[in-house]
Amino acid sequence: MLRAFRRNPRDKAIAALAIPALGTLAMDPLVSIVDTAWVARLGTSSLAALAVASAVFAMVFAVFNFVHIAITPLIAGEVARGDLRRAGGVAKGAIFISIILGVVVSLIAILLAAPIVNVFGASGEVFDQAVAYLQVRFLALPALLVAMVGHGIYRGHQDTRTPLYVALGVNVVNLLLDPVLIFGFSLGVVGAAWATVVAQGIGAGVFLALMFGRDRERLGLRGPSEGMGSRDVGRILGAGWPMMLRSTALLFAITATTVAATRIGAQQVAAHQIALQVWIFMAFVLDSYAVAAMALIGKDLGSEHRITARDVSNRLLALGVMTGVVLGGVLLLLAPHLAGAFSVEPGVAADLESIFWFVIVLQPITALVYVWDGIGIGASAFRFMAASMILALGLTMITLVMIGDTLVGVWVAVAVLIVTRLVAFAGWHRWGPLSGVRDPSPVSQEGA
Repeated sequence: MLRAFRRNPRDKAIAALAIPALGTLAMDPLVSIVDTAWVARLGTSSLAALAVASAVFAMVFAVFNFVHIAITPLIAGEVARGDLRRAGGVAKGAIFISIILGVVVSLIAILLAAPIVNVFGASGEVFDQAVAYLQVRFLALPALLVAMVGHGIYRGHQDTRTPLYVALGVNVVNLLLDPVLIFGFSLGVVGAAWATVVAQGIGAGVFLALMFGRDRERLGLRGPSEGMGSRDVGRILGAGWPMMLRSTALLFAITATTVAATRIGAQQVAAHQIALQVWIFMAFVLDSYAVAAMALIGKDLGSEHRITARDVSNRLLALGVMTGVVLGGVLLLLAPHLAGAFSVEPGVAADLESIFWFVIVLQPITALVYVWDGIGIGASAFRFMAASMILALGLTMITLVMIGDTLVGVWVAVAVLIVTRLVAFAGWHRWGPLSGVRDPSPVSQEGA
């Protein structure tokens, strides 16, 4: 395993996927961070409302966001076997599923926004603003699901540059619209929601135009009028339901921490929102290695190159933990300036200081977990991932019941969630499907 910390012949392939993915993944949570920074200027109640609304939206999105996760290894495997037509069938099936799911779920979620927010224990101004935000934000769900499928399709074809350019455009639109709608049109929190709806709608439109226009031949998409095969839809749903459970369990755990913080008080949930958004931002930065893992390992296993898959997984884990240590150091340096960057009140700043060290210490551990996530997806270990996440959820909930009445206790529960996943993945890596293969020498991989 120590050899994984040395240079590897596949570092160039990893960089070609991970560096553009780094930009894309950093930009996705950047939408939430930009919203948080602008809304913080409206006051603590508005920031608390955004925290609750963001948690609700993330929870609903996670339940139905299994499609783009499942298709990356499926498409990568078909590409490795040289069956571009089948890869295109998987892509069209994924687009079809995402549109149907997005429309149906968004309509239901808009109608149920108030009861869902009520579960979080929000009241008064926080409740009213959270419901108003969600009823607008859910309009973007179909577009967001289509855009995420676009990410998965291009990643399966070993292309992370195209999603980067689309994500950059989405963030520029959101960045420009936020202050205009929030303050210029005096829409407040609802303005932030409309900015996101417009930006994500544009992103979905661009993806569809590229996939069925410029890139339709290389993606195996001959035109939008061709039907989706039932076999392709069945494959996606068969691979996707465990990932739906896994994503639901993960977001339920994260949501539970926000619920616990909300019940402590508006000041505490505001501090929790900032810490959580920074942690998620850094986690998505680390997830760039997971994207590379999905594509490379899916392709290796599709070509039945298990030894190569094992070697690249070890290298990615080493790169991940080194990056996690560096990010932890960066956050340590930035910690004294964080409250000022978000323009929060003194009480919120004090609460943020009490929990931010969790965000710093968890960086290397989170790095390993996210890389293993990508390895597991690339190896299509969907059922294991679902089972281990449900276990982590259970332990997180137990921790919240025991000590979740303080903000520090809430973040102990976040740590339990991450560490439990770390232990489960370490066991899978040691005894799982790739464990029995000896790592090859670097020389043997130069032609891979």
